[in-house]
Amino acid sequence: MDETQGPLAMTVHLLANSGHGSLLQRTLDQLLDCICPEVRLFQVSERASPVKYCEKSHSKRSRFPGMSVLLFLPKSLGEDRLFRILDSLQHSPWQYYPTQDTRGRLCPYLLANQEFYSLDSQMPIWGVRQVHCGSEILRVTLYCSFDNYEDAIRLYEMILQREATLQKSNFCFFVLYATNSFALQLSLKQLPPGTSVEPKESSVLQFKVREIGLLVPLLPNPCIPISSTRWQTRDYDGNKILLQRWESSSVAQTGVQWCHHSCLRSPPSGFKR
Repeated sequence: MDETQGPLAMTVHLLANSGHGSLLQRTLDQLLDCICPEVRLFQVSERASPVKYCEKSHSKRSRFPGMSVLLFLPKSLGEDRLFRILDSLQHSPWQYYPTQDTRGRLCPYLLANQEFYSLDSQMPIWGVRQVHCGSEILRVTLYCSFDNYEDAIRLYEMILQREATLQKSNFCFFVLYATNSFALQLSLKQLPPGTSVEPKESSVLQFKVREIGLLVPLLPNPCIPISSTRWQTRDYDGNKILLQRWESSSVAQTGVQWCHHSCLRSPPSGFKR
């Protein structure tokens, strides 16, 4: 089976406050139905009670949102689609994401001269870009602190059991799903030195994995079972990860071979032998 057209290896779980889950799910579905109706990437569930997040002190370091979702729309498809998406982002429950902090300082250069939106301060920021050519792309990006970037590449290669496509020295991506006109990507972007990552605590990446027993000892942080089929952990920058056992006897041996190859090649630096 072509890995780019089989079952999605990754989904994004968003945790909404009680009573808001259905609205946020409809909002996401309506936005994405005109781009990729066959892909259900986002799953919204509700937490039992609201959670208060404590802001940590980073007086001398700028912080950057840990996750974004970017839509790349080619000009060849016309501007109606672009204007329709931008218009939907202007209305509730979408919120404009400020490019300045509470002291009036500009956010890091990666957000300069762009408009971003979000459904919640602890959910990914969203942006739309028009491109000259190519297919439509929905790209989920994880931003990595400067020192963690290379380890993050190896970690997600190990989880996804495929190699990343290196586009620049500080940017790479994985193709999770693709057709002739659309591609879904997970990308990693290295931040400049001195910029720390602010994980989005209401956002969780869930991956289907084939050999959870071989994977767990290689993870950089503790991996805790939360059910008979799912384990929870975090990556190097604190982004939440759920690992779901993928039962498929026809591909199990492939998973064993990849994990063995990845371990021999270069395990994440957090792995203690």
